[in-house]
Amino acid sequence: MDAVAFVDLSERLPDIVLKEYRHWTSITFRGRGFAWVDHQEDTAMVKSTHAEREAIIGSDPETFSAGWASRSTAWVGIELSRADPAEVLEIMTDAWRMTATKKAVAAYDEELGL
Repeated sequence: MDAVAFVDLSERLPDIVLKEYRHWTSITFRGRGFAWVDHQEDTAMVKSTHAEREAIIGSDPETFSAGWASRSTAWVGIELSRADPAEVLEIMTDAWRMTATKKAVAAYDEELGL
């Protein structure tokens, strides 16, 4: 997996906005960021909770690392060349759910039949 594939995966989520910068892309839901990807390094950062980040890193510390954190969120670094796309999509979907409105999440769940 690479940065282009990461951006492609993000486009499966509703109401996202991609903002292209010189070497990276920001992925937001209505202006609220939940992921970004560095196209030169083929790395990404995705929003998570503290507990989820620890579990993700514990599952594969060579692929996942700790990014910055605040009181309420913790970001997961991803080495994309080592990452499984299905797992990345799951992590990104969780990040989107943390960021999107309740109405948007409910509509997405209904679309998926959840």
